[in-house]
Amino acid sequence: MALQPQIPDPIPPPMPPPLSAPEEKLNELQRILGVFFSPAKAFVDIARRPRWWIPILLIGIASSIYLNAYSQRVGFERLIRQTLDQSSRADNMTAQQRQQAIAVGASVARIVAYGGAIVTSVIGVFLTAAVMIFIANNLMGGKIRFNSMMGIVSYAFLPQLLVVALSMLVLYLKAPDDFDLRNPLLFNAAAFVPAGSAQWIKSLASSFDLFSFWIMGLIACGISAASPKIKTIKAFGGVLFAWALFVALRTAYVAAFG
Repeated sequence: MALQPQIPDPIPPPMPPPLSAPEEKLNELQRILGVFFSPAKAFVDIARRPRWWIPILLIGIASSIYLNAYSQRVGFERLIRQTLDQSSRADNMTAQQRQQAIAVGASVARIVAYGGAIVTSVIGVFLTAAVMIFIANNLMGGKIRFNSMMGIVSYAFLPQLLVVALSMLVLYLKAPDDFDLRNPLLFNAAAFVPAGSAQWIKSLASSFDLFSFWIMGLIACGISAASPKIKTIKAFGGVLFAWALFVALRTAYVAAFG
């Protein structure tokens, strides 16, 4: 009896790769609230879809409203006059030169108040993003796009909305003579510096600010979300280095020219 040839069993087709879960997209309100309440989740979406102009507009509009309120209630002339009184350069100015400097300074301040806050916000975000992209990509080995870093920095600045809101409240609670536009909330070490201290000491102390460290923490969280190989604590070290360098340069400038 002849043997029947063995027919091999058919090879089953390869299993298709498992479908990846669709990326969750947050709407703008979820992104803004997420910065305050769930930053790790929010910054993943922000780094992927960096609409950096939205927080800049919010901060710029809020700052313009606040500065115009200050102009009406206190006046920029008083601020410029106080600044000159605390500066050594005023000793070499005649009364006419001093009055002219106050007028020019107040005029410039009014221009900033009427929409200039948006321009200064764009410049601040751009410069901060440029510094952080260099640190993250060149010193930490990240691969973050500049547009993504712009989004990270702009959304990380959102606590400034809370600063503006609280400053507006203090503006109307305090007497105009007692309100200091340069440091209205005193959530920093300058609150413990004696009144007669040198300007550079006040400038240095004001840098140790609660909101500044909050913003730095958010930037670090955003960097880690955009480049998971960079841990948040390492990213915060990079942000802290940039902040320390800026504070040192600003303090040196105030000490030399303040």
